[in-house]
Amino acid sequence: MFTNVPRGLSRRGFTLIELLVVIAIIAVLIGLLLPAVQKVREAAARMSCQNNLKQIGLAVHNYESANGGFPPRRNLTAGMRRGWGPAILTYVEQAALSGAYRLDKDFYAPENAANILVPLKLFVCPSGPGARTVTVDYSGVVSTGAAGDYFGPNSFQSTLYGSPALSGNNTCTAMQDGVNRKIVEITDGTSNTLLVTEQAGRPDFYILGKKQPSNTAQSAYNQWGPWAAYQVSRFQQFGSDGITADGPGGPCTVNCNNSQGVYAFHTGGANAAFCDGSVRFLRQTLHPNVLFGIITANGGEILSGNDF
Repeated sequence: MFTNVPRGLSRRGFTLIELLVVIAIIAVLIGLLLPAVQKVREAAARMSCQNNLKQIGLAVHNYESANGGFPPRRNLTAGMRRGWGPAILTYVEQAALSGAYRLDKDFYAPENAANILVPLKLFVCPSGPGARTVTVDYSGVVSTGAAGDYFGPNSFQSTLYGSPALSGNNTCTAMQDGVNRKIVEITDGTSNTLLVTEQAGRPDFYILGKKQPSNTAQSAYNQWGPWAAYQVSRFQQFGSDGITADGPGGPCTVNCNNSQGVYAFHTGGANAAFCDGSVRFLRQTLHPNVLFGIITANGGEILSGNDF
């Protein structure tokens, strides 16, 4: 071996050169493979997120079968304040936690402190920052709960509907406050009406994929953030900067910022569960008319699956 070693180059030196070439080739291959590995990981995380929403949709339907309607998006009665999360615990294989949770107490009350700290993978998208806690200061009572990344709409802000039409009307969405909304009241059709979607990343503040410094305005929204809290918010469109509310008529509807509306850590869009139990991917280019059309349960819009 190495019988034709060039003059002045030792057998050992030639071996080192070969080794360096091999290392360089390996480095190039790793550089080529890394993006592919990251894509595979994101695809798996996105699928897991879709499964979370599928399970939430199924739980909501099981609740509806047992109670005659979808769970209330919020209970605003003093002393029993909570979101839709605690209502479906029994239907997501969390019977023990459901039994421990005090429905006769606010979600942030000391009696529920240990309950709302329980991290539930079902309520967290794996593409996001991972397991987190959110501190809530409600009426002077400070508590901490495990984060939830899935929110439903309670109203929306849009120049499309004007005033005093549907915009800002908190009875126009699939779930309502304090009552079990019947499926027959969703006259736009369950396949065209949004149930819950991603609004991920709290308590941190993100705009167009970039984490922002904490600010007072964002911390106010963190009263919603633990899975047991009011996991609904006003949905709106933003300017191309991802900040300016409504633009007016701004083009940004998905992954703008996570203080209001649809926000995920997936490339190109966000997952959403619809009232028929299906889960779909809302494209980042989703037109505002379509976003607000799927938010309303009785707006009379004509939509098709191709619009999403």
